[in-house]
Amino acid sequence: MMEAVLDKEIFCARVIQNQETLFRTAKAILRNDEDAEDAVQEAICAAFERRDSLRDLEKFRPWLLRILANKCYDACRKRRPSVDLSDVEDCLCAPETDPTERMTLWQAVMSLGDDLRAPVTLFYYDGLSIREISGVLGISEAAVKTRLSRGRARLRRLLREE
Repeated sequence: MMEAVLDKEIFCARVIQNQETLFRTAKAILRNDEDAEDAVQEAICAAFERRDSLRDLEKFRPWLLRILANKCYDACRKRRPSVDLSDVEDCLCAPETDPTERMTLWQAVMSLGDDLRAPVTLFYYDGLSIREISGVLGISEAAVKTRLSRGRARLRRLLREE
């Protein structure tokens, strides 16, 4: 009988190695720390239950990120439409901001639309290949390349405006 690729200790070690990537990916999709934490937790539990389905330990990270992306998209579908006050704070009357305050790159990335934010985060912050991102997000490699190109262009515009 074949021994499982992932025992509990190896699984936990791999999750710990990838915890920052998991959170960053979930936040890129969900845009909210609490929802991202919930999605990461759900993904880890689901992956642990299905750990016997992973045949190649080298594919652990993309496998886990795919599960996480699915959990994030499930959460998006369940959400009721609502407006986050941080999204409309620019419309509210507020004192003039300090001109020395500049948008950071991460703030600019987080301001990208949903379709651009996740590929940019996975590629530049987590070092995934275009093929891996394609698998994680369930889109074609051509779509990943297009979204990365559009994301870079949008970031250039955002950071130039600052």
